[in-house]
Amino acid sequence: MASELDFLKRGLSGSQIAGLKGLADSPDDNWWKEVLESKKLLLAVRNGYLNAYVKGQSVFKIAFGKGSSGGSQPRIAIHYKYLVKPDLEKKDPYVLFDGKTFDLKPDAIVNTEYKSKLTLPQLIRTAERFAVAEKIGVHKIARKEPKVVDLEIAFTKAGENGDLSAPRMDIAVLVPGKSGGAELVFCEAKCADNPELWSLEKLPKGEKNLRPLVRSTAVIAQIRKYEQFIQANENQQSLIDGYVSVCKNLVELSTQSSARQVDDLVRQVAEEKLSLSIHPHVYLLIYDFGQDEKDGRIKKKRQELNKAGIRTIAKGKPGDFQLADDILRTK
Repeated sequence: MASELDFLKRGLSGSQIAGLKGLADSPDDNWWKEVLESKKLLLAVRNGYLNAYVKGQSVFKIAFGKGSSGGSQPRIAIHYKYLVKPDLEKKDPYVLFDGKTFDLKPDAIVNTEYKSKLTLPQLIRTAERFAVAEKIGVHKIARKEPKVVDLEIAFTKAGENGDLSAPRMDIAVLVPGKSGGAELVFCEAKCADNPELWSLEKLPKGEKNLRPLVRSTAVIAQIRKYEQFIQANENQQSLIDGYVSVCKNLVELSTQSSARQVDDLVRQVAEEKLSLSIHPHVYLLIYDFGQDEKDGRIKKKRQELNKAGIRTIAKGKPGDFQLADDILRTK
């Protein structure tokens, strides 16, 4: 019988890691080797599968099917929109129609087979076209911080009324703990022009006449919801167990390619040399603003958020973040 906390699970099994290692050790070129070597792709460990991200877009999912040997065989699932070849935007987008057939060759428009050194860069370029500023920022922050262990994080479970509850945070990063262990810190990221920073949260029916002063901005309500979730006693140990497994998997993947090295803090958590705990607060990362905004409305907004108990880190550009160090300076 499945546990009610199964939605918090993270990690790949030994046979799944072995399936990937078989591809990594192959003398032949293959898609997994190219994924490992790609500097643009960020890998996120889920419960029995991986997501490959570029600028917030999940380019593909790496799941596993049973192979003839009884092990787990890696299998990619990809949204069809990412198969469209990126060079098409440089060509005439119109296709001629003679009344019966369309004058096109499918393989000239979409990738129908994998070609080494060609197909993966095309998938990435196409995915980048769908990226939005906020997720591009998350990608830049995560790529620069080796202590990031997860991104685009969703915990989904069914509520009593059948609705799905899905706390979805942008980044999870490790920082050294005060007692010598390691802490996992969840972060939410917002561009400075995101309406959720400035708009008031929606009120339940019958409470429309509450004064604005007793209402919080949408982002305050969002962060409080996240913090309530991660602070819940029933979730703590499952979150810890899940992210110890994630760290172990990241270390295992690092042995498959020199391009996937891990931070020593991640390694020590994986080897259980350091105990892991969950930081009780979610940090709000704010970026994409100029100096005048920093000294004006962003400063005022951060003061407002601080009074509400929300921890913030603000940088004009996402590339200016040094996330683990930034968090340690503000703890």
